[in-house]
Amino acid sequence: MNRFSTAIVALAVLSSTAAQAIDLTPNQAEEVKLKSGKWMEQRKKVDELAKQSRYGDAENILKQIIADRQSLGLDLLSEYDALASLYMSSGRSEAALKVYEDMVAAREKLNGPDDPQVVYPLKQYANCLSKLGKKDQAKAVSARAASMQKNADTIPKFPPVTGAAGSPERIAEGTKMRAVGEKLMISEQQTKAKVYFDRAIQLNPNDAIAFCDRGDAEHFSEQFQKAASDLDKAIKMKPDLEKAYVNRAHVRENFKQYRLAITDLEKAIALDPKDTDAMGDRAKLLDNMGKHKEAIDGYTKVIAVNPALYWPYIQRSVAYAAIGQYKSAVDDLTKLVQRAPEDPDFHEYRAGMCVKAGELQKALEDYNKLIELSPKYSLGYHERAKIYEKLDGKRTARVLADYTMARKLGYTE
Repeated sequence: MNRFSTAIVALAVLSSTAAQAIDLTPNQAEEVKLKSGKWMEQRKKVDELAKQSRYGDAENILKQIIADRQSLGLDLLSEYDALASLYMSSGRSEAALKVYEDMVAAREKLNGPDDPQVVYPLKQYANCLSKLGKKDQAKAVSARAASMQKNADTIPKFPPVTGAAGSPERIAEGTKMRAVGEKLMISEQQTKAKVYFDRAIQLNPNDAIAFCDRGDAEHFSEQFQKAASDLDKAIKMKPDLEKAYVNRAHVRENFKQYRLAITDLEKAIALDPKDTDAMGDRAKLLDNMGKHKEAIDGYTKVIAVNPALYWPYIQRSVAYAAIGQYKSAVDDLTKLVQRAPEDPDFHEYRAGMCVKAGELQKALEDYNKLIELSPKYSLGYHERAKIYEKLDGKRTARVLADYTMARKLGYTE
């Protein structure tokens, strides 16, 4: 796979995953992607302004970033931390304390008051209290953070199982243990989660979902054989458990059992015909196996289910390119350019496809737009120079100018 295709695939996976992680609509995910670059530049500007003691200007920028991210329901931990630090540097310690309080509250609301991801905000809050001379409060907050961290690091040990097998009490306790494990999985405490899934299965060996969940935790820990065994059991107990087929497909990918993985994904899709993630996984596997036409059909079905998504158009363009249907690939990327004209990536990707399709003038237009949107992107100048070479010859003024600019901005072969 060439650099262009690799970049497209990486972006597609990233966009799809990000959208799932924070439950954004496709357009919101694209908005986050576009704004992320702007936020990074703004944060650099904040650092520069703080060094110049221009705290008011830096504060205004951070507050705008916070407002932007808040409107999208995004996590604000980094921004709150930066704002509080700015206030401390400028002597506004009480304002900093209020921000740290907000940071703790926001993290508690997002993850729950006892989640270990609250530990860092608590430590920052405690440090601020200490610097303000509020030693008793700082000590109490620090103690809470330490207790939460100890609890997160402690692997529980359970007493022997009691009660009659299959009794309502044991089943209810097993369900409770599984729920705790699922919460720990969300907090990325997979090792500890597995202990709770073990307990859930001890209490109720007929809990297919617990076997599925434990397989997920084992997959995360790269215990692929154990994961496969647990997922086999989950499916045998509950043949309509769609998640188990998806998870087993991913395990089978690690064993390079691609045909079996596709079979599992097809079963998952049959159970939930609107699961675009499973449909996309299946299409991607087919594409990797060289079955590009089947992959194209798969991505087309994803688009039929949810035409608002971005990633299936990107992935389908890759599959089209693999069989030399560059104009179809250009058409897919054109849909995304029209939908998000300010996204430089889509202009870059379409430009590459236009070159393959022999449409140099259209490629040039996209590289011009790419450079307009990302004037410090060295590769844009380098690729545009290659187009100029094909149109003008090797040593024209604009060819040399673009190659010079590319090198100035750090481009290396």
